Amino acid sequence: MSEKPVRLGQREQQIVELLLQGCDNDEIARQLSMARRTVKAHFNRLFLRFGITSGIKRVKLATLLYRRQLCLEANVVAQGLKNKEVADEIGTTEHVVKNYLRVIYDKLGLWNRVELALWYEARKYEQIAQA
Repeated sequence: MSEKPVRLGQREQQIVELLLQGCDNDEIARQLSMARRTVKAHFNRLFLRFGITSGIKRVKLATLLYRRQLCLEANVVAQGLKNKEVADEIGTTEHVVKNYLRVIYDKLGLWNRVELALWYEARKYEQIAQA
């Protein structure tokens, strides 16, 4: 799997958000009013774009996208941006950012944006020290 910077289109973002909520292809197709095979085609393109060629592709894609989203949001929060500015930066809505932040806080055991910014900065310096 490669971690190249990839910008998702609006439809891809919708599919990814539903994937991260645990929806299967049928549920995604139903919610987005598209054919199941269209959903499958979107996933196949996403697998190629992210360099996922084997294994449990949906799990790998979801993991990669979740980590990517976590680091991206932590980075822009660490810069002091507001939810609306974060949404504009990563190409989503303010509501989605608010929900993601709540999930991130829960997963990392954090309480607020300041703790997230500190967590991100500490992680960034750990990676630099390991290099």
